[in-house]
Amino acid sequence: MRPRCLLAGLGVLLALTGCGVRPTGPVGAGDIPRPTAQPNPVAVYLVRGDRLARVSRPGLLNQPYLGLQQLTVAPTDAERQLGYRTLLPGGVTLMAYDSSGLLTVRVNRANVRWPRLLLGQVVCTANAAPGIKQVRLDYPIAVRVREKGGTGPEDSRKVDDLFKEMATRYKCDEFADLMAN
Repeated sequence: MRPRCLLAGLGVLLALTGCGVRPTGPVGAGDIPRPTAQPNPVAVYLVRGDRLARVSRPGLLNQPYLGLQQLTVAPTDAERQLGYRTLLPGGVTLMAYDSSGLLTVRVNRANVRWPRLLLGQVVCTANAAPGIKQVRLDYPIAVRVREKGGTGPEDSRKVDDLFKEMATRYKCDEFADLMAN
């Protein structure tokens, strides 16, 4: 019975000593975390009169194409009071896909044929995103088929023109003549 008593005593002794861990006071973990990153402002090109004007709006972290989304939002009251407006039609959505400096802007409308000022507004806003060198528009193409068989030659030319427009790569520099001074 002696070995059992010895083992029981040893167990009690280890439990009382806490296996070598000694109590400590409170341990500091540093200051409360505070956000330090500041989002960069976003450039949006709005129209004032018949010219493009670069307007700065607050940005969000990790949202490099926020400017395009901002184009779908009406100008603020302050911007309207200064005469700014957007030519982007209501209900149009713009989504962006970057591929090595080429930003493809997907438009939810078919057969986009925008006036040059509106095209400049979208291209310059997209081109202002970090790392973007060129912009391309991508949109659905709708073709009307005639009842008596196929499309006519004039319809084929229109479709060819639409595909050429979609393949075009733009830079904001191409719209320099539309910029406000």
